[in-house]
Amino acid sequence: MQFDIVERDETWVAGLPVRSPKRALGELRDHDLEAAWAAVLHQDLGGPLASAYTDFSVDLGTYNTQIVGYQCDSFAEVTRGHLVARLPRGTYARFSSVGNFPQVMTDLWTQIAYAEEHNQIRRTHTGDFECYPHAYKIELYLAVAER
Repeated sequence: MQFDIVERDETWVAGLPVRSPKRALGELRDHDLEAAWAAVLHQDLGGPLASAYTDFSVDLGTYNTQIVGYQCDSFAEVTRGHLVARLPRGTYARFSSVGNFPQVMTDLWTQIAYAEEHNQIRRTHTGDFECYPHAYKIELYLAVAER
């Protein structure tokens, strides 16, 4: 399992919020999340597709908030009615996966679980987000403690 440690500047993600249950791998289907993506994809967006995770909880069965939308650099790029999540400048572990949904997500989170279980990363949960370079690739950035 490979990942990179990168330094990132502050990132903004704007879009629609979704309260999603924290689920075990293999249980990725979330109808509220699918509905939010369907709504966002039919709107004018201020930047490339992205998603931010906030209100993180480690326990299964709890809830996180995910902002489903796009990266932006200023409030002028935010579509009316969308919320903005600010992800701080810092150290991130960048994981990526290529494939078809939902397998691409399962592969990605399997990589992350392996890195956590083998103490390769220590997450800080201060700014996790996804971006989508193309239709079949996901890059997930997890805020991590410096080594």
